[in-house]
Formats: sequence, C-alpha cells, structure tokens
Amino acid sequence: MGAMTQFAARNPPKRPGITPMYQKIVVAYDGTGPCETALRQAGELARLCKAELHLLGVVVSSGRLILDPAAVSYELLAAERNGLEGGLVDTLSDFASQGISATSCIRDGDAVHEITAYIHEIEADLVIVGHSNKGLLERWIEGSIGRDLLNDPPCSLLIAVNHPAQSQ
Repeated sequence: MGAMTQFAARNPPKRPGITPMYQKIVVAYDGTGPCETALRQAGELARLCKAELHLLGVVVSSGRLILDPAAVSYELLAAERNGLEGGLVDTLSDFASQGISATSCIRDGDAVHEITAYIHEIEADLVIVGHSNKGLLERWIEGSIGRDLLNDPPCSLLIAVNHPAQSQ
C-alpha cells in the first residue's frame, strides 16, 4: 500500500481542464549578464510549463533613464536597436537548438511602460527580469525596472538572481 501511495505522489494523474501555472512568459531583454540569468530561468520554466516564451527588448528613448532627451541622437538609438536585434537573433537560435520556441519584439520608449503594455497586449501571466547589483547612486539615476514593475505588477513577477552555483 505504501509503495502505491509513493508512486501516486510522484506521478499524479493527469486531470482534464487543468492548465499549467504559466502559459505566456515575457523576458525583459537587454543583453546583459543579469538578463542571461533571466533567460536561463525563463527557458526552464517555458519547458516545464509548455509556455509561450516572449523576449522583449526596449530601446529606451524616453522616461527616467534618459537624463537629457535632447542629447539622445538617432545614431545612439539605432546602435542600441542593432545591439538588441543581434542579441535577440542569437538568443532565439539558442532556444531553438534546445527545442524551445520563442518570439521576440523590440519597442521604443520608457522600459517599464513598454514592458507593462506588452504584457497586457499578449495577456502574459509572468514577466522575468534580471537582477543587477547597482550601487545607490546608479539605482537613483537609472532606477530599477524590477522595483518599478513591483510597485504596480501587471502579472506575476520573477526577479532572476544569479548565484555562483547557477553560473555553471
């Protein structure tokens, strides 16, 4: 009897009408090390939940991260967009080689506003952002996307933290 209980606990019966916890996952993509951690965790969750994976890059052209909008040149924004596009193409290819289907999108504007709008548009149920160890001054100047999303979360929020054991 005990063995049967163990087996049932390890292999619960499939119940019709039960959907996975997450069906649409958005990763805020910026190509940094913390973003790599977010991508790794998003890939695992997408595989486990059989969820759609959406990668969103934002060319920051307005909002708090732009200290002087008049000083931002078209060339700078174009270079940022090109960097995001190249990184997203490589990331999509990496996911495809792992058997994970993903889509990507690049938007222009304030990062938090664009992430929130995209989440609402596709009706995502999880957003993943990477955590960076910013100092007090850097966080004051640049802000924190994770913190700002947490103030009025559009859906569940996972802040991916890179621990040395995860880097392998």
